[in-house]
Amino acid sequence: MGGSGSGRCGGRPTVEGSLRLELPRLRRAGYLKAGRRVSGTWSWSRGGETTGSVSVACTVDPERASSMVIDFTHKGEPVTQNINLEAVPMRFGGWRWYARCPFSGLRCTTLVMPNGGHRFASVKAWRLPYASQNEDAVSRAHRRIAKANERLDRMSKYARWPTVHRQWDRIDEANAVLDYGLTLAWARVSGLEARLSVAARVKKGDLADD
Repeated sequence: MGGSGSGRCGGRPTVEGSLRLELPRLRRAGYLKAGRRVSGTWSWSRGGETTGSVSVACTVDPERASSMVIDFTHKGEPVTQNINLEAVPMRFGGWRWYARCPFSGLRCTTLVMPNGGHRFASVKAWRLPYASQNEDAVSRAHRRIAKANERLDRMSKYARWPTVHRQWDRIDEANAVLDYGLTLAWARVSGLEARLSVAARVKKGDLADD
């Protein structure tokens, strides 16, 4: 299922807070195999809880018409979207896959449905910003930690150690940013308290007011 009950709640919808169907990830998951029809359930989770799921069926052939059928429910009603797929040959072999946005007709590699949305379409068609465009350093650090933890949760127990270690490094770097932010915040609070203390003493006449 997907739609109005999915994605992030509150605030302006963002790309990261939307349900996303990314063709590179679908390809790595085996959905874009030439000459075959591959179907399955694609789901999203956050904090260990499922936030949405859809049924996806891809029929692909680089030299013929290819398509992706997405089935889900919106407000209790079944919805089916038929998305045209196009393959572009890459310079050193292989194919790069694109979807035709059902709203704009333009090619894209990611289809999204924001919180409150009713269909999958391109990021540009939904006019969604990326979360990083509206974040300060602390918010970005929190998002990096959440993203790294999500990747760690998805990893196989047989994942290579350098791959796992890279995610932990990102978490450590983000925590360092948060620690620095807390240090600055405490310095500001301490400085404010000192100024208020001096002002109070001046008001009582304990210090000469220059």
